[in-house]
Amino acid sequence: MTPARQPQEPSRSLVDAIAAFRDGDLSHTRVSRLSDLSRDEAAALAAAWASIPEETRADLVRRCDELSEERVDVNFRRALRIALEDASPVVRQLAVAGLWEDESADLLDRLRRILVEDPSPDVRAQAASALERFSQMAASGGLDREAGDALRVLLLGVVQNPNTAHAVYRRAIEALGPYGGEPEISTAINDAFDSGDHGLQCSAIYAMGRSLQSHWLPTIMAELETDDAEMRFEAARAAGALGAADALPALMDAALDDDAEVRHAAITAIGQIGGRGAIRALERLAEDAGDADLELIEASLDEAKTMLDPFDTTA
Repeated sequence: MTPARQPQEPSRSLVDAIAAFRDGDLSHTRVSRLSDLSRDEAAALAAAWASIPEETRADLVRRCDELSEERVDVNFRRALRIALEDASPVVRQLAVAGLWEDESADLLDRLRRILVEDPSPDVRAQAASALERFSQMAASGGLDREAGDALRVLLLGVVQNPNTAHAVYRRAIEALGPYGGEPEISTAINDAFDSGDHGLQCSAIYAMGRSLQSHWLPTIMAELETDDAEMRFEAARAAGALGAADALPALMDAALDDDAEVRHAAITAIGQIGGRGAIRALERLAEDAGDADLELIEASLDEAKTMLDPFDTTA
């Protein structure tokens, strides 16, 4: 019989990093040490995790997330999985958000359990939000069909449960968006939009965009003209997600909105739609744009140009 492998002692650098965290040292070098942990190193960190002050644990998870966005050569997945089990709901919520790049089957299972079992509605809402990328994978055929069906059933059960917390309901509706072509999901999205609840209506518009169902475009375009800035913002994002060229005139108007977030959502949406019409629209916007918008317009122009049909010779 092959003897069981003995766990390795943690390296001096990891021991030093953990000690530094206890003292509040979250320097680049210390935090980077948590990248690409081995199983034994992850076990050592897990054993010491609770000895790090709660506020520092939260800041540590935030720093891991920041470094993941800044660098492509770091991987904090094992460290963040430890944070998923933290006693603090703040740390757990941050850990779920920090795993935004992870599309593994085991994380899908963890997120499903968190959505059902976590005592904090904020953490459950964050889990629902994180599950949207798995919904998108299921809709595009990138997820095992059985897993995709189980996820749809779970999310639908959440929105149909009258005891579901408002924040969780909103994020579950959004996560159901990629399934929006299915009648039962379409009904749930419409029910949210017709609820009269402002937050649910915003989430419903978001889900309409993620559904890629063009029959919702008139509703989305109507909301681009509402007096409510948050709704205009969500409508602009939804129009971009649909990729509907018919929305370009309304998005051009939204790209001149007084609200900066609405403007930026509209500019980004025009780039997502792409093609020659979008390029002309963005070039017109660039002529009079301020510095705050010009960089985003240029980035959206680059995106729009990548979507040109090479066989389209129209001016």
